[in-house]
Formats: sequence, structure tokens, C-alpha cells
Amino acid sequence: MLKTIPKSSISKRAFQVHKSWTVSSDDYPVISGSFTTETAFDKETAITQNGLYTYPLFKSIKSKYYDEISNPFLLHGVMENIGERQERVIGTTGYVISLPQKKYGEGIDPKSIILKDLTNGSEYSDDGFGNITSRFAKYTLSSINLETNEIVIVDSEGEVFTGTLFEGSGISSIDMEVGIVKMTFGSDTDTVYVMSIDFQEGTIQFEAALEFDGQDIDQLRFGNIIYSEGLIILNDTATQVSSYVLDFKSTKTISELEILLTAKAGEFNVSQAPSAVTMEISGSYETEITPDIGIIGGTEKITVVDDIQQTPYISGSYNPSISGSWDDYNTSASYDPTGSYLAPFISTIGIYDKDGDMIAIAKLPKPIKNLPDYDMNFLVRLDT
Repeated sequence: MLKTIPKSSISKRAFQVHKSWTVSSDDYPVISGSFTTETAFDKETAITQNGLYTYPLFKSIKSKYYDEISNPFLLHGVMENIGERQERVIGTTGYVISLPQKKYGEGIDPKSIILKDLTNGSEYSDDGFGNITSRFAKYTLSSINLETNEIVIVDSEGEVFTGTLFEGSGISSIDMEVGIVKMTFGSDTDTVYVMSIDFQEGTIQFEAALEFDGQDIDQLRFGNIIYSEGLIILNDTATQVSSYVLDFKSTKTISELEILLTAKAGEFNVSQAPSAVTMEISGSYETEITPDIGIIGGTEKITVVDDIQQTPYISGSYNPSISGSWDDYNTSASYDPTGSYLAPFISTIGIYDKDGDMIAIAKLPKPIKNLPDYDMNFLVRLDT
């Protein structure tokens, strides 16, 4: 029993899936080099790391990812604001981690990076727009006045923001185990969590990026990530990195085929039980079986069935006076708890291509009775 599936019942959609990875400097070492060297390249004296010449490598990185960020046709990678120079600052020295495509697939999943710098004990993440930031939002702390409860923060673009510590919650009263403090920038007041204050370094870290209405306070950036090429570039605002552990997610696009299968009332409702069908058989023939793993070669007998019909009348062998037909299903179905009308149960659906080759088998978690007076719909999904 086969039925052609109309094209209108077949749809295909694509979606992205992600896989988590953990790699380290033992797998993919950090390559460091200068972005400012202007001397001519000399193969005899040029510096190499892990079999690569650092001079042409860093020249090409600068040219490809940093020189044309104002041109959307030549831009590589993503930026929150195209042409914003402060989003891509390379400094003088760079530290590059290059991942192979077999690890990142179509690209690193934005906001999935956690880079643990084992050399200096720092942790970095990405902001989803190709910028490497501290895992916990870090800003330059310009000053704190404990008498006036004034705090001055400088963001990554050099903008100065002056805020006020909430009365009674001055920096001297912060419980550093909890780190909760109320701050006001502009006309907005919010409760924030302070992770650390480093007066020597002149920085302050919060659990999350500062978000105050009307204020665009950008956290400090330490490099860039080119998601589509698996490339992480740390600039010299980050302390020299040589040993790390990197967690990230790769991206892969897969397609899902969705097929709506409809069995109209009465379709696929012929029981295969010998007592429930009448078949017209014209003969049989032998066909050769191709040997394969777990399959023994030889021949198999194939029976040729010209026609198969439901038996129009079924009578019980125990009491011949109790009988029923397919026509009285509507009036007697409610008294058919045992399934004596021989309506088949659907447990497996096979899907074939135009050449008659099976391409998928769908198994139902529980067999479903194919009632002869109702349409039945099945939705089959498979990844392609």
C-alpha cells in the first residue's frame, strides 16, 4: 500500500546547531608578533613560530582585518558599528590563536568564547560583535571621591562618565563578599555588582556590563575575534598570553525535511491478516539475493499479488450467529473494544523516493489504530 506525497505537503527549513569545544595552548599555540615592523622581510633573519614567519603573518592580519574596516565591501568579520575605529585596535604587539575549520565549522558561535589566560590568571569573553572583552565587565576607574560619593569611569573609547554612588552605599560600605552597590549615571539609578577594584591598575570590574539609560558606557576591549575564520587576535592591552584554555561553540547549518502524510478515511485500512483479506495471486518467481555483511547470498521466492481486497463479511467461529460487516462500523464501533473489525494499527511509516528506494523509516512511539471513518495525519521530520 503506497501513496504519492504531493509537493505541497513537503517543506524544508534550515537551522543552525552548535557544538561545545575545549582546546588549549597545547593544541593550538599562541603566535605573537609585531604590527608595526616596517623593515623589509629577510627570510634568513626573519622570526618564525610554530613553522610560520611572524612578519608576513602579522602584516597580512593588519591589512585584512584592520585597514579597511570603513568599507563594508572589504570588511572581514562583524562589527557593531562599521568604521568605528575603537572597535578594532591592534596596538603594537598581537597574540593570535588560530583554530582549524574542523573545530569551528561555519564559524564560532558569538558570545560563546571563554578564554582563560593561564599565564596571568585573566579571563576573557566576546561581546557578540567581534570584540574580546574581560569575562566580567571591566572599565578604567579614573577616580572615586568618598566625601561626595562621586565616581568617574572611562570607557574603551576614552569617553568620561561621572556617576554618583547612592547615599548610604558609598564605596567604604560595600560588602565585598556580596559586592552590591547602587549607582546613578545621568537620570538612571541601578543596582550593580562589583567584582573587583584594582587601584594599582586603575580598573573596576562588574558582574555585567553597565547599562544606564542614555549612557553608552563601553567596557574595555582587548582584541577581536573573526568568527567566520576561527581567529582570535589579542592586542597589547592584554598582558602577554602564552598558555590558555579556550571554551567555545562551533556552528553548523543543517536542514530539516518536514513531510505531512495524510491517510484519508478508508485508506491504508486493509488488514494483512489472512482471514481479513482476499488476494488474487498470479504466480511467483525467484530473485537473487546479493550477499552483504550479515546477509547470506542465494535466492528468494517473490509472490506476485495482482489484487488485495478486504473480506466483506467476517463471522465468529465460536458463535456463528454473531457477525459483522465493514458497512456497519459506524453503528457498532463503540462496542468494539477488542478491535474485532480488524482495523490495522499503524506502527511504522516508510518513505520512498521517486525510484522506489526507501530513504527513511519513521517509527511511532505507540501503534495507532487506523479508524476507517476518519482522516489521519502524520508529521514526519528528518535531518538532511
